[in-house]
Amino acid sequence: MKQPSLFGRLWRDFVSRYLGEIAVLTPALAIVAAAGVSYAIILKFTVDSLNANELNVIVWAPAAILAATGVRAIALWVQAVVSQSIALKVLRDLQGAMFAKLMDVDFARHAREEPGRLVSRFTNDINIVSEALVRGGQSMIRDTLTLLGAIGSMLWLDWVLTLVVFGAFALAAGPLQGLSKRAVRQTHAAQEQMGSLSALLLESFGFARAVKTYALEEREKDRAGAAFEARRKLATKLAYSRAGPVPVLEIVGGIALAAVLWIAGWRILNDFMTVGDLIGMIAAVGAAAPAARTLGQLNTLAAECSAALARIFGLIDEPVLIVDKPGAKPLALSEGRVAFENVSFAYGDAPALNDVSFTVSPGETVAFVGPSGAGKTTIFNLLPRLYDATAGSVRIDGQDVREAQIASVRSAISLVAQEAALFNDTIRANIALGRAGATQADIEQAARNAAAHDFITALPNGYDTIAGDRGSNLSGGERQRIALARAFLRDAPILLLDEATSALDAESEAKIQEALARLSKGRTVLVIAHRLSTVRDADRIIALENGRIAETGTHDELVVKGGLYARLSRLQFQEAAE
Repeated sequence: MKQPSLFGRLWRDFVSRYLGEIAVLTPALAIVAAAGVSYAIILKFTVDSLNANELNVIVWAPAAILAATGVRAIALWVQAVVSQSIALKVLRDLQGAMFAKLMDVDFARHAREEPGRLVSRFTNDINIVSEALVRGGQSMIRDTLTLLGAIGSMLWLDWVLTLVVFGAFALAAGPLQGLSKRAVRQTHAAQEQMGSLSALLLESFGFARAVKTYALEEREKDRAGAAFEARRKLATKLAYSRAGPVPVLEIVGGIALAAVLWIAGWRILNDFMTVGDLIGMIAAVGAAAPAARTLGQLNTLAAECSAALARIFGLIDEPVLIVDKPGAKPLALSEGRVAFENVSFAYGDAPALNDVSFTVSPGETVAFVGPSGAGKTTIFNLLPRLYDATAGSVRIDGQDVREAQIASVRSAISLVAQEAALFNDTIRANIALGRAGATQADIEQAARNAAAHDFITALPNGYDTIAGDRGSNLSGGERQRIALARAFLRDAPILLLDEATSALDAESEAKIQEALARLSKGRTVLVIAHRLSTVRDADRIIALENGRIAETGTHDELVVKGGLYARLSRLQFQEAAE
């Protein structure tokens, strides 16, 4: 999208909704411009009056200056407050639109880009747009009006000198255009690098335990140091481009002033203008030069902002593929029976499932085993429509999940994963995510069912205890029992257990296995497990290999058969069996 279109969209979709505040800002900017230009007129009449021995000038000139200064000061305050207010509201709306899209996009979108790069859109890109809105928005109106007012004053004072000034500033057009183009390229590179840096920092902080355990501190320092240095180099190049217009316009301004003094001296000696005209002209050039310099820098600022907007709108415009079909109806739940019928799926060009068929009945627990990449997680992703099958169909109670409303499909499913998804909120709030509108009694009953109530009430703040970032204030077993309580509260007929006990100690696992047994009763349960105890308790085991079902049966049947499952039992489950 080209720069005019980007700014047009920013105005149309995000800025124009605040026309009331813009209506207050615009006259304030006009007053700032008019008051600044008025100094040139006041000086011209002051000097001419003094030359004519009009003594009343010593009364009205200071009064006029004080009045112009007072009015300008008030207008500058209004400008600062209102422009910041508008900018902050626009930035809030942009961030809200980006976040809403990231919540709505397909699960594949999140798997495609590191969280650090996404966070960079909300920080680095937004900061660039913020600067453009505040500086650019003010300058476009205030400095344009100041420049027009100064030019009008200059033409009124002496049109010959005005043409000289125009000619001098025309010299700056070429260099400024070149600096602007270079800034666009550098801004793109700087924003991409900032995304990489954010990803690196999140990775290092997120893996702090591994970093400490494996004594990787120096390695991480070196990686971060290299990224910081790359950031510095790109930022330095961008700073050079931003600074470029300043000396160009300063030199041009000096040339213009020198030419004005030289030509004005000759014209005053020949009675073509007065000393007051010269003083007024110098004051007008003094007002015009900063305005022109600021407007000249807007080229670079606009280039940087357009690069940031391209990334922001690129995210907002990303298509959502997993959507409700026209006329989709809520899933008509009866039992919660799950069926995969000749399902195939590929992540891009990489096949994950190939002609997979199976059925899981209510009250039945089916465990999925297989080597890494066999397709276990893909099955769990297809059932709640995180992805859509490329062939075949996934059905719940005989209904293709692609034909039903997504919200109704997902409300029929509870997920308990290896990593309990706890938010930095109270334990009460984390459990309540299972069902909107749940009462305290409902939450406590769910916690009791998950063997979590006793440890929760023993905490200093009970259910109001903050879980911490990713549940960092709780142990692994406690986090998992909170996740189970959430699943109990949801009371969905289909239960997905993804490595739910693989990272726990024996005592915690025993408590959670008991809770899982209660939770699984009467439900359709699909399990991914690496622990022998979990698999042995399953009613049926489906062994996957290379995206296909290799064999199906109970633990004893498959061990006797001596196939894939038997090999996995010897390799993966040997330690647990011992």
